[in-house]
Amino acid sequence: MGIRTIKGKLIASFMTLLILLSVITGVAITRLHNLTASLEQIVERNAQLVESSTELTNLAEGLASRLLLLFVLDERDQRVAIYKEIDAKNAAMDARIEGMQNLTDSTGDTTKLAQLIDQKTRYQSALQATVEALEFGELDDAKKQMSGDTRVQLEDFIKLAQAYADTQRLAMSEQQQDVLESSDQAIIMMLSIGLLALIAGLIMALLITRSVVHPLQSVGAILDQVAEGDVSKPVLLNTSGELAHLAHSTEKMRSSLVNLLKDINLSVHTVSDSVNAIGTTVTDVRTGAQSQEKMATSIDHSITQLSNVSQRIASHLTSAKDQADSAHQLAKQGVVVINAASTDIRNVANFMADSATSVADLEQSAAKVTEFVDQIREVADQTNLLALNASIEAARAGETGRGFAVVADEVRNLANNTASVTESIDHVITQISQLATQVASELEQGRAKVHHGMEQIEQVVTPLSQLEEDSAQALHSLNDLTQLAAQQSQDASNIRQQVQMIVDVIRHNTLTSEQLESLTNTLQAAVMRSKSATSTFRLPS
Repeated sequence: MGIRTIKGKLIASFMTLLILLSVITGVAITRLHNLTASLEQIVERNAQLVESSTELTNLAEGLASRLLLLFVLDERDQRVAIYKEIDAKNAAMDARIEGMQNLTDSTGDTTKLAQLIDQKTRYQSALQATVEALEFGELDDAKKQMSGDTRVQLEDFIKLAQAYADTQRLAMSEQQQDVLESSDQAIIMMLSIGLLALIAGLIMALLITRSVVHPLQSVGAILDQVAEGDVSKPVLLNTSGELAHLAHSTEKMRSSLVNLLKDINLSVHTVSDSVNAIGTTVTDVRTGAQSQEKMATSIDHSITQLSNVSQRIASHLTSAKDQADSAHQLAKQGVVVINAASTDIRNVANFMADSATSVADLEQSAAKVTEFVDQIREVADQTNLLALNASIEAARAGETGRGFAVVADEVRNLANNTASVTESIDHVITQISQLATQVASELEQGRAKVHHGMEQIEQVVTPLSQLEEDSAQALHSLNDLTQLAAQQSQDASNIRQQVQMIVDVIRHNTLTSEQLESLTNTLQAAVMRSKSATSTFRLPS
């Protein structure tokens, strides 16, 4: 189907818009994800670094304030508590710096953080020296150390911490600016893609509208022409899909309407010609009715003469019927006698055929007996040969084989007797076979003669049967003719009555012809109105 149909075009348009919206959604999700990651980085890294730098400054100042308290406290237990607080703050500073090291990834931040760590170490060393001077009772040296190197190291540490915090704040500001710029770019990209989707939608809507509305307007114009009666112009639209189907259906409707109007015009002309022919026929019917009335009187006279002739014909047909009946009886008796003779001869032929079959079976049996005799003869020859071999072996054996030689002689005599008997049986079987062949030949000749006699009898039966059928048909025809003659006389009277009825019908036909003339005038007026109605349509030439 492709995009040549309305459905295909709409699907292509919606798919294009869906793809553009999917791109916008994907870009928005990606940008929001990047923005979220950047914000998380700012919050998790830079903000924590700034917070840690500020906390380091606070812890350093706290250490200095704790150290000043040592100058005014005389009790060692009180100073021990301060020492513990100083140690806790040092541990906190170390923990903060360790956390800052884990969050630092750039080379510049790592360098600044190393400087801060080095300054922390110097500050803690100066602070430790001040504490030791204070513990050893060197109050003046402690105050000098506190106001001198310790204060300088504290100030340098606070400066470095504030500088590091300012660096992180600047980096955070720069990252925020990058995030804002990236967000602006994402907004611009989404607006561009949205504008592109809007333009694509407008272009597709315009193309679809042009490809759908223009053909529909063309089809509408053609339908308006058809409504006004102009069906001469064919529907020619270079389109495809549903609109092509609509154009094809419109052209099919126009062609059907053209064919219908042509059929109506042809029917109107046909009806007009038929009405004219009916008018002429009605006039002819009126004239013919007058002629039929005159002919009916002449027919009545002719029927009276026909009745008299029918009576004479019936008398002659009765005599002919009696003669035909006698001839039919004689032919019927002849057919019965010939059929009986034919049946007897056919039975003889069947008996001879059965005898021939029996003789053939006898020949086959004799042949089988001859085969058996041949087999017995072969056995006797083999037995005789075996007996001769046995006699030879008995002679070689001497006295030991004397009894066996006697048996061998008896077996050889028995084989010779068997051969003699088989010769006799073979001779008898040969005679039986010759006699069977002779009998079969004679039976075949007799069957041929019987068959020839049957053919001659059938040649006699056929004319007699035909004679019987013809005589029966003639008798039946004479019976019919006799009945028809009587019926004809009766019908002549009925015809006279029917002729009078015909005269009445002829008069009624005259009245009907006048009514038909009035109806033809009305039908002619309807035809003229149909011509006027169809003439408003303009058909193709």
